[in-house]
Amino acid sequence: MIEIGKMNQLTICDENASGYYLRSDDSDEEVFLPPALLDQEVNVGDKLDVFIYLNSTGGLIATAEQPYAEVGQYALLTAIQVQEFGAFFEWGLKKDLLVPGNEQKVRVKMNEQHLVRICLEEDTNRIFGTTKIAQFIEDSEFDINEADKVTIVPVQDDELGFRCIVNKKYIGMIYHNEVFSKITLNREIPAVVKKIRVDGLVDLALQTQGINNLVEAKDIIIDMLEKRGGKSHLHDKSDPQEIRKILGMSKQTFKNSIGMLYKERKIIIKKDGIELVS
Repeated sequence: MIEIGKMNQLTICDENASGYYLRSDDSDEEVFLPPALLDQEVNVGDKLDVFIYLNSTGGLIATAEQPYAEVGQYALLTAIQVQEFGAFFEWGLKKDLLVPGNEQKVRVKMNEQHLVRICLEEDTNRIFGTTKIAQFIEDSEFDINEADKVTIVPVQDDELGFRCIVNKKYIGMIYHNEVFSKITLNREIPAVVKKIRVDGLVDLALQTQGINNLVEAKDIIIDMLEKRGGKSHLHDKSDPQEIRKILGMSKQTFKNSIGMLYKERKIIIKKDGIELVS
């Protein structure tokens, strides 16, 4: 079955002067792939990963280009053309994504970045975008659990923290008081699910939670000491901001970790710092 608005693995079943015809293994339905949307040499019988959408006449068309997000997913996109009826966003394909005027939470302006959900119109099978995402968040059906590792993309620096796209499918938040390293917007980073909320949002953490976090923190502290000749001026009374700047962790994590390292007889804790045990 060919899925519109998603990546499909299809087989080239025929070719002519105009291009290639593709088919799925479980369907006789064919889709056309123009040579201009293909970046490699292919032959009949080859399998290709392609994205499917409708052309201007309503026919199926395939492209080897991969969009930043598929139907049902989110992406931070930039508006490259604004018209009275809607705004077009660049989303990784030669065919730009339309966010109609009635699907804009606030009126889109040229070159603005917006968090966009990719949608499929049921009656026409046409792909469009929307910035009105509240209902989709509320209706989220999760395939992730607390403590799962996920891939996130921070997209907005809000008052409470960074709003993030989670696995391209959900919206979450990393709170400012739990961020101990520099965050770059629109760049993928690993994270951990702290909580799945009843309102459809996901609370996130950059650090591994619980005992695993302390194990990682101990390794970071030992590595820092080794690079500094076995000594550091940091101790349990040090300024939290300095600990965060040097080690990228909270003061509480630092205190718990050096306490464990002391009990393991790997470090000595002094009034003016910590040292590796010789």
